Amino acid sequence: MTGSDALDRLLTSSRVMLVIGPGGVGKTTVAAALGCRAVAEHGRRVLVVTIDPARRLAQALGLEELPAEPVLVPVGEGTGRLWASVVDMARSWDELVRQLASPADADALLVNPLYRTLTTGFIQSHDYIALDQLATLDADDRYDLIIVDTPPATHAIDVLDAPQAMVDFFGSRLLRWLTAPYRSRLAQTTSKPFLAVAERLLGGPFVARLAEFFWLFSRLQPGFVARADRVTRRLQQPSTGYVVVTTSDPSSVTETGDLLDELDARGHDASLVVHNRAVPIAGDEPIDLDAIADPSLRAAMAALVGRDARLVRTLAGRSRAAEVATVPWRSGQISSVPALIALLD
Repeated sequence: MTGSDALDRLLTSSRVMLVIGPGGVGKTTVAAALGCRAVAEHGRRVLVVTIDPARRLAQALGLEELPAEPVLVPVGEGTGRLWASVVDMARSWDELVRQLASPADADALLVNPLYRTLTTGFIQSHDYIALDQLATLDADDRYDLIIVDTPPATHAIDVLDAPQAMVDFFGSRLLRWLTAPYRSRLAQTTSKPFLAVAERLLGGPFVARLAEFFWLFSRLQPGFVARADRVTRRLQQPSTGYVVVTTSDPSSVTETGDLLDELDARGHDASLVVHNRAVPIAGDEPIDLDAIADPSLRAAMAALVGRDARLVRTLAGRSRAAEVATVPWRSGQISSVPALIALLD
């Protein structure tokens, strides 16, 4: 691996690290490898948490499954420790409601028939709860470093925008309309024609439950706004690093360039661009340079590798601060801690 000095500086100086990038570039594997290196080489106590409920992080670490409660992953001797977990959306929403609401409001919300559908169906609800978990984990002194494996590129930007989106929702006209039956007699009178239409289309009980849910939910505004502000401050701190993973595949390069621009527009400097699987591609199969016996052909392929490296460095130049670390292609699926450690050697 090249660029290891920049990587190690980041692993030793960061409190939080967000690993982002297009789909299919090996982002989850890189996130797991970063955690393993921070433990094995620097003795840090690391939590790797994934937002994606898919089992790739568990597979990369050699685990059968990944629970919501952080589980200790055997890494070997030394002072470092590695934990891993997955965000359980339903459980996290329940815990957040219990934390922010009065006991009576929490009970009423949790038994509302629409509660589960609406909290899991909100646009960006998953994104918000994932970063809310980050706020909780950041206060946990068991961990020196928290590595967050985010969804693919466009959705990763949604994750970063989620705290402000939740704050905007609490101040929206939509929420005021939805809670009108509970707010005042004037609001009830104004909204009556709209509610009458809604009741005919959707049924009276549904509309009543919907209004009750959003009224109870709106009472959580102070807590939500405070936590969103806390998350936003964490995302802006110098000890929060942004690792962007890409390959030299043209579509990945394009998506990664857009992602770097979006990060820059939000005031987040990409700390590191990881050029993963850094070998040329022939058809659908990676080329193993060491297996090419002919010197001239091997030299030609090496030139292509250099071209790809220059391409990614040019890409990283679109960010104000990013350095490039190159991870060469390795055959076979990575599914153990030793393999993850070797990936970034």
